[in-house]
Amino acid sequence: MTDAELDREVRIAIARSIKTRGKIPTIAAVAADIGKDLAAVDASFARMIEGHVFIPAKDSHEIYAYDPFCVGPTDFFVTAAGRVWFGICAWDALGIPAALGEPGVVETHCGDCGESIVVEVDADGATDVQTWTVMQIGVPARDFWKNIYFT
Repeated sequence: MTDAELDREVRIAIARSIKTRGKIPTIAAVAADIGKDLAAVDASFARMIEGHVFIPAKDSHEIYAYDPFCVGPTDFFVTAAGRVWFGICAWDALGIPAALGEPGVVETHCGDCGESIVVEVDADGATDVQTWTVMQIGVPARDFWKNIYFT
């Protein structure tokens, strides 16, 4: 099996685990799920980190965020598909229902005044109800990976 084939199998296992277990898996869990050596899966995670496929936990190959999902808890939580999920930012939180193909409710607070913000979204991540809600992204998308932990 080539590295590219293994990486594809690992990515599928990560996504499957998120959807079925409701959480981001560890390297060990992925290795067990696909019946591969722990070192091979760790090397696959390292290649994906290099390719910006996911955000690693600091000083680790373990996943912190497999966008739009985050290990959490964070200030951005989403209720969808009978579970609570976490996003690292509003943008990702809005993407969680769409990634699951389920309607959901995104909850957070205003970073300026602290007021509660609740946005109901459909299975495509859109809303027709709260058209007044505005989301400000403080860093241009092209600069996200310059300091992904700040973004």
